[in-house]
Amino acid sequence: MSYQVPVECLNEIFEHLDDKKTLYSCLLVNHFYCKISIRILWRNVWKDIWCNRFKMTYNQFLRMESSILSTLFACLPKESKELLFKKGIFISTPTSKPPMFNYPSFCKVLSIERLF
Repeated sequence: MSYQVPVECLNEIFEHLDDKKTLYSCLLVNHFYCKISIRILWRNVWKDIWCNRFKMTYNQFLRMESSILSTLFACLPKESKELLFKKGIFISTPTSKPPMFNYPSFCKVLSIERLF
């Protein structure tokens, strides 16, 4: 007989993980674990990159920031993308497929200082 841990319990456990590597590993377990982990990892995604900026080259840092912006851009409705395009703001998306999650809904902190 297999038992499934209630989502509330898993959420509580994942919230107390201080190790980002463990949360990244949870992304690969199954969709259930992935959904919980992604919500936590994207809560303040800018902070994680900013705190680790000295552990990577400047180009790696820019690529990570660009990747986050591209992912957020991919989540925008078509009308918003068209408006940005008309205003001369071009952000490429990593794929034409819609994102697996609504990543902006997980972001609780938006760092605009790095956007300018």
